[in-house]
Amino acid sequence: MVAEQGALIESLRAEVAALRRQAGRDSSNSSQPPSQDGPGAEAKPKAKAGSRRVRPGRPQGGQKGHPGTGLERVARPDETRVVEPGACAGCGGDLAGAPGRIASSVQVFDIPPVALTVTEYQMMRRTCGCGHVTTAPAPRGVTGGPACYGPGVVDAATLLASADVIGIERAADLMGALLRAPVSTGFVSRCLVRLDAALLAAGFEDALKDALKAADVLGTDETPAPLATGATGQEGCGNPHVYTVRTMRAYAGGGPDLVWYGAAGNRTKLPVTGFGILDGFGGVLVRDDYGGYLSYDAGLAGVQQCVAHLYRYLGRTCNGTVSCVKAVRRGQAGVLRGAAGGG
Repeated sequence: MVAEQGALIESLRAEVAALRRQAGRDSSNSSQPPSQDGPGAEAKPKAKAGSRRVRPGRPQGGQKGHPGTGLERVARPDETRVVEPGACAGCGGDLAGAPGRIASSVQVFDIPPVALTVTEYQMMRRTCGCGHVTTAPAPRGVTGGPACYGPGVVDAATLLASADVIGIERAADLMGALLRAPVSTGFVSRCLVRLDAALLAAGFEDALKDALKAADVLGTDETPAPLATGATGQEGCGNPHVYTVRTMRAYAGGGPDLVWYGAAGNRTKLPVTGFGILDGFGGVLVRDDYGGYLSYDAGLAGVQQCVAHLYRYLGRTCNGTVSCVKAVRRGQAGVLRGAAGGG
């Protein structure tokens, strides 16, 4: 009985330890995404001693000796306005015609008030002497009717909606608030459909993938995509993720970077293979320990563990000491510099 009780106690201790580790998991100490952090994680301090965000004794903002940048005055402003004092600050007398000089000046860089301009195009129909009737086509970029938005509105809506963090509804709101063009969400959606069709027709997708395959260093990542219950209930979409493949030039000292996004309904190796980017890639791959990437290791010039994940591992193995963090930074910089230079 004593032996059985001892075995039971050890089993319960192991179970309690496992439950404590699971309860303490969050995005700061594991591969768990921030979207799955519980209320307890939000109460933890966001920066710890020894982390990248803590710089003891260093003030925020520009440091001493940094040249800084700012607006530069122009030699010839587009418009000059003279601001006159209303009346004498001493006796209150009228200052019209009194001698004076410029006390100070400031150049204000601003955007003029935005307003839609309406242009009516009248497509003429002419009858030739031979009897044939010819009608002028609508100008380029003018579609639909009898009233439609022009190319400028279409381009602005497409640019806003195709940005990484602005949704269709928000893009429509900004069009009305900033540009006084109250477009609908349906209009913005059609702009994105036209953009997609134009990119496909131009072969943009294949060209981007070819450029990524030819890079010396690629970084990969996968992030959960929060979707409505109806979407996640569809077949093959139980665990939707957004996959990212990008060049790492900015981290190696020379941007800009190429970035590719792909959507998949699950987090398995199947979508990674289906994207067709890592197949045939022979450079250095910066990744985490997601199993979908492991099968490509044999054909790579090298593998660099994602530094964000290394920080988490260090936090568990050596408590994130400054010496460990500096060692990781030196190793990361060395790998990327060597890969960028063909080493």
